[in-house]
Amino acid sequence: MKFSIALYCCAAAAMSLPSSSWAEMPSWNTKFIDPHPLPDDLKLPLPCGGGMVFRPVDVPSGDGVLDDTEITVGRPDTADGYNQFLRRTYLSAPFRVPQHPELRRYYIAKYDVTENQYDALSGSCTPATRAGQKPRTGVSWDEAVTYASKLTAWLLAHQASALTIDGRPGFLRLPVDDEWSYAARGGMRVKPSEFTAPLWPMPDGGPEAYIAAGPDIGEMQAVGQMKPNPLGLYDMLGNAGQMMLDPYQLNRVGRLQGQIGGLLVRGGDFHSNPEDLTTNIRVEWPPYNAKTAQPTRDAAIGFRLVIGADALGSLKDTQKAQNEFDALVHKVTEAPGDTQAALAALKEQSQSDPATLAKLARIENAMAADSRARLDAEKKTFGAQIQALIALGNDIWEVNHAIETIRKTRATLGTLTPTQTQQIEKHLADRQKELDATTESYLGLLEAASSSPAVGDARSLIAVQRDALHARGEDYLFGMLALAQKNLEALHGGKIVSARDIQADVAKIPSQ
Repeated sequence: MKFSIALYCCAAAAMSLPSSSWAEMPSWNTKFIDPHPLPDDLKLPLPCGGGMVFRPVDVPSGDGVLDDTEITVGRPDTADGYNQFLRRTYLSAPFRVPQHPELRRYYIAKYDVTENQYDALSGSCTPATRAGQKPRTGVSWDEAVTYASKLTAWLLAHQASALTIDGRPGFLRLPVDDEWSYAARGGMRVKPSEFTAPLWPMPDGGPEAYIAAGPDIGEMQAVGQMKPNPLGLYDMLGNAGQMMLDPYQLNRVGRLQGQIGGLLVRGGDFHSNPEDLTTNIRVEWPPYNAKTAQPTRDAAIGFRLVIGADALGSLKDTQKAQNEFDALVHKVTEAPGDTQAALAALKEQSQSDPATLAKLARIENAMAADSRARLDAEKKTFGAQIQALIALGNDIWEVNHAIETIRKTRATLGTLTPTQTQQIEKHLADRQKELDATTESYLGLLEAASSSPAVGDARSLIAVQRDALHARGEDYLFGMLALAQKNLEALHGGKIVSARDIQADVAKIPSQ
């Protein structure tokens, strides 16, 4: 079950729009809008001179309408498995990234919606205050959705250009679970091993510097008091729980179970035990309070917004989606040829038997789905092979650099005793063995990657790896990535790549 975005957006149309005079108020002090500004922030205006800041979240999903990327969320152990166990899911985003067709982007609010921001839509235009910088809590899910709808309507009426991104009209809504999970973990700003860890990297003071929770906190904090995650998002864990757009579902050993539950709240809050807070934490809340006969409201639960857009923004997009679907179906049903031929023959023989034709159609559909899953898995494996080639190339560089350093140092030492000479030679021999073994591993992996069915998509998949390196601040590995691409293209083109070639090319890469 999915919440209807169409119904959600229609709520905005049913509301009376705030007065245009709201937009003419003096702007708030920056500290009430964005205490920690960054160059790539996206700021949306609010009535009464306010503002709300969003962070870009890039997804390596490709530039096709039907392209997406597989991510793994959850925890690998079975403790709280019905709720938090590992599962694979798929993510894309509505907006393009300039000069990077292999990426898509969505925007998530940098901070929870504050009291000041919530009150800006009330019509009173009371001044923003320091006390109003705490997250707005004690609102129901319906009220959070209404706030997003009302703000969207106001922007469309008074600042429509602010909601137009990449030429596409956007709208505001609550995040869905997978969007929140991806952003909370750090997205492309973290390594794959860090993405699946319980917490994002916290190098500057540990969890107590990043998470507002536990007895030492004692009460709700103003937004932005703790340190941000790698995407520049504040308070993703602790302080105030965050309501999701989609409902809670159980985990049936690696996939979402089919029953639709109550409200889904992510991130914990300031009451939580800090040791229990990870990016996997998820809690179900009843949407209504049976005792009060009212929607559930909790003083520790708030929300933040994302900027979304229609999946199909035009008739052209609709046609493109169908064309991509047809091409994908054709691609995944190309092989094995003998199976397809047998099915075609059976269909021809069964033209007068609708029941058999229906069964054969189901078989074809299942085969197409399985083939599509294999193609996705092959692309993911190829990406992992590229990552391993980068790491091995870096290992080769380091060992080769160590060998050169030993040789240069020996040349400056002058006369050595036989024992000293023997020790140095042994050390050199050991490092040379290490270099040769690492190079052989590199060649073996290179051979496997060059024969991958996904090698035809190498350029776009390598572009994704380059984007990931840049997002993590690892531009120094661009040389290793370029070398991997060069060698893959050579092998795929029928050329021979030797260990000597690898070592010579690695040696040419500048010092890191």
